[in-house]
Order: sequence, then C-alpha cells, then structure tokens
Amino acid sequence: MEAAAGLFAGTGESVARIRALGWQEPLLLLLPIEGSVAQALDAGADDAMPASATAEEVAARLAARIRRRPEIVLGELRIDPVERRVTRAGRPISLLPREYALLLHLVRQGDRPAGRSELLAAVWGLDFDPGTNVVEVHVSRLRAKLDRGFAMPMLRTDKGRGYRLCVG
Repeated sequence: MEAAAGLFAGTGESVARIRALGWQEPLLLLLPIEGSVAQALDAGADDAMPASATAEEVAARLAARIRRRPEIVLGELRIDPVERRVTRAGRPISLLPREYALLLHLVRQGDRPAGRSELLAAVWGLDFDPGTNVVEVHVSRLRAKLDRGFAMPMLRTDKGRGYRLCVG
C-alpha cells in the first residue's frame, strides 16, 4: 500500500485500517481490477476507481475531493483539514498526528464529552483499554498547545464523563 496526498492502492479492508490510524483527509482508493467500489466506499473511502485509471483522472478526482473540505471554525479555533493547519486567535498551533486526530474527534462531538473508551476507539482504533495513560497524556499535550497563553481554556475535563471543547 503506497500513499501520496490521500491516494492509496488497496482494498476496502485497507481503508478501514487507514481510517483507524486517524487519517482524516480525503482518501481516494485505487482498486485492483477485481476490487469492489461499493466495499471501498462503505469502508470509508471518499472515492474509489480502478488502478487502470489515467493519471489525469486520478489527479482530477483527488483535487475535487480536497476542494470540498471546508475550514472548521469553533470560536477562535480554526482548522484547515486540507493543510492540517490549526490556529487559535490567529496563532499557529503545531500538532502531532494523534493530537490532530484527537482534536478533530473532539470538534465533531460538539458540546458532548468524549470518554476514554470512545477516544481509544476513534483516535487509536482500539476496542479495548490497553491499561496505559495514553489518552490522558495526549489530552494533556493537546490542552497545553491549545490553551497556552489564553485566559479561557478550550479543552475541558468533565469529571467522570470525558473531555470536550468549549467556546467562551
């Protein structure tokens, strides 16, 4: 399996593994001739086409997918999913891939807290608790990066319920 700007060669099963690793960008899957487009789309691909497609068609489809991804705005927080750029009040915030995936998951939850097991499944692709503090460590690092230098914290802990992003 080889990746280039959201372009992957593989099957629908490959897509599920890629998404479980936290890949959020548009994903175009090049299928072997016997591959199922429906299976790839059901597994989370944004588009799928046969590996025999021309380079021009592949480039056009990938560009179209990227154009459709709008910027995410939550108060003074801005996320550009195409460039993977995050800013708060105009200040750039440099995030590692898991921190970025964690932030996107929390943004998608709105005001609903995301619990530990939910985050393990959504961000790490785990359906079990590994018995480590990996969630807490990443939340702590994300909180430090998001809230450093600001009077109002955005990343909050709801004791016993989980973590959520707050505006104001």
